[in-house]
Amino acid sequence: MEQDRAVTKLDFSSSPTVAKFMRSKGFVRGLMGPVGSGKSYACCAELWRRAVQQKPSPRDGIKYSRFAIVRNTHPMLRTTTLKTWLELMPEHIWGNVKYAPPITHHIKLPSKGDAAGIDMEVIFLALDDPKDVRKLLSLELTGAWVNECRELPKAVIDGLTHRVGRYPTQNDGGPTWHGVILDSNPCDTDHWYFNLAEGKDRPKGKYAWEFFKQPPGVLDIPVTEVPEDMPEANGFIQASGKWWRTNPKAENLKNLPTGYYEQLLGGKQLDWIKCYAQGDYTYVQEGMPIWPEYDDTTMAKDLEPEPGIPVQVGIDFGLTPAAIFAQRMKNGAWHVLHELVTFDMGLNRFVNMLKEEMGIYFPKYQFMVWGDPAGQQRDQIYETTAFDHMRTMDIHARPCATNDFKVRREALAIPMQRLIDGTPGFLIDKKCERLRKSLAGGYHFKRVSMGAGQERFRSTPNKNEHSHVGDAAGYCLLGGGEHRDMITRKGGVANMQQKIKVLDFDVFS
Repeated sequence: MEQDRAVTKLDFSSSPTVAKFMRSKGFVRGLMGPVGSGKSYACCAELWRRAVQQKPSPRDGIKYSRFAIVRNTHPMLRTTTLKTWLELMPEHIWGNVKYAPPITHHIKLPSKGDAAGIDMEVIFLALDDPKDVRKLLSLELTGAWVNECRELPKAVIDGLTHRVGRYPTQNDGGPTWHGVILDSNPCDTDHWYFNLAEGKDRPKGKYAWEFFKQPPGVLDIPVTEVPEDMPEANGFIQASGKWWRTNPKAENLKNLPTGYYEQLLGGKQLDWIKCYAQGDYTYVQEGMPIWPEYDDTTMAKDLEPEPGIPVQVGIDFGLTPAAIFAQRMKNGAWHVLHELVTFDMGLNRFVNMLKEEMGIYFPKYQFMVWGDPAGQQRDQIYETTAFDHMRTMDIHARPCATNDFKVRREALAIPMQRLIDGTPGFLIDKKCERLRKSLAGGYHFKRVSMGAGQERFRSTPNKNEHSHVGDAAGYCLLGGGEHRDMITRKGGVANMQQKIKVLDFDVFS
């Protein structure tokens, strides 16, 4: 039977990390590695394995299971995730896929002799589709697989942990196994995946979370170990100013085309190679940066506050509030000195933390605090504004004259293009790692298409974990003086000087 032959093909003996991933009893399991390492295929196989190992229903002897496969967007779901699934479970063997949303592959095998039948339902969901999101929140699942989990917020994984273990019902014997499996290419070191996989806050005990990292696809070779004669012919690859070689311990090599990694590295930037080929945690610039004017190599310095100069504070409100602390020097240059970036934090806690940071890092300094004008909107329940609430806590912040994105972008871009005494007019302390990543491309315009040799990007910025700190920096410089000509030119906010007559106010006055 074709189905029997297909099952026997599953062999991960040459992929020890995948084998450990399969043997793990972790309630949530993550598998991270370079491209080509077989992560997605392994996760597909794991779902099938769990369906086969499900105990038969006492009612009719059928092994019932239901799984969700989740991806960030519908195009990626169809072109990559579903494609990988059908390589393992092709339609001509396992039955047709229902492509009407939500995409579903319902596999039914009848009982045969002593072998129990299988009823396996696989539902494919994309979180850029509101219908799929609603469906996900209502599903009763055995387990779930999140493909490329780094592209999704942790809240999705948290939500899935409440949906698994609900199918089959106790009338059909209940689930033999339940859990959530994740796969991903490497992420940045401030990503939730990194914090869980490498940090101390990972859930332990009966419902432990476990993470597995596959070996690199390529190795970084010191130039002293590279033969002088015909290095390429001996398997050495030069890319992005360094020498590389395929790692003989890389997983899934036997299933990759000859020279896979050699041809993969051609023309790639170092951050791309470290992430996708080496399989290491790193930041990779994606899309088009909001501030292409920013140069981290020349603008990131070791900085100290200058006595006697007020500290400008820019705040972006919301559920992930952020604050930037900067000084405008006497020569017109901007020095960004400190950042405060939070996640899932209410305004009250944030303001308390803000006051604490002020006292620790800038004692005896005068502050001028600026915020998103949207903070003037009254809360529907408490009938107060964010600015009103801050004043009750002795922080006298003022709204910037506009939250026009183009104006905020220019407020940072203009000083970045200045040279003052041979030094950029915008400098940032090296310790402001989140803002540096935001400026370097973490905050970006998302690519939407490619064609005719040109890339196209969205006209509005991609809101992500890097956007809030970038917006806070915009409000900081905009409120602190980089507004005068821009606001007038835009015509949206005229006579700004009449609105903000005095700049040297004390935030605690």
